[in-house]
Amino acid sequence: MKKKLLTLFLGFLVCSLVHGGNPEKLLGITFDYDKGEVTLFVVSSGCTQKNDFTFEIKGDSLTVIRKKTDDCKAMENPEHFTYSLKEAKIDANKSYVILNKFIVNHNIAKIK
Repeated sequence: MKKKLLTLFLGFLVCSLVHGGNPEKLLGITFDYDKGEVTLFVVSSGCTQKNDFTFEIKGDSLTVIRKKTDDCKAMENPEHFTYSLKEAKIDANKSYVILNKFIVNHNIAKIK
């Protein structure tokens, strides 16, 4: 049991160090080529801000990383943030695989 916990902890630590945060569970993501924008749909407990997220691109993989956790105590609610493709460093003429998990029910966002 201790070995499994240590393995899980080390995996989480490596993920946090490599990504500088946690891959975000997304409610959705949309791209608007004409406007040159990407919009993230995430869960907030009242303190989530646009600058809490970063986009990590490695080859054809795109991961949305939450740099700062939302530790507020408000009820979890859907929120959205829009970024320019340039701001997100996303090439509009390239295809990507999104590595984040997607959830439908915003009430389960903080369940590990």
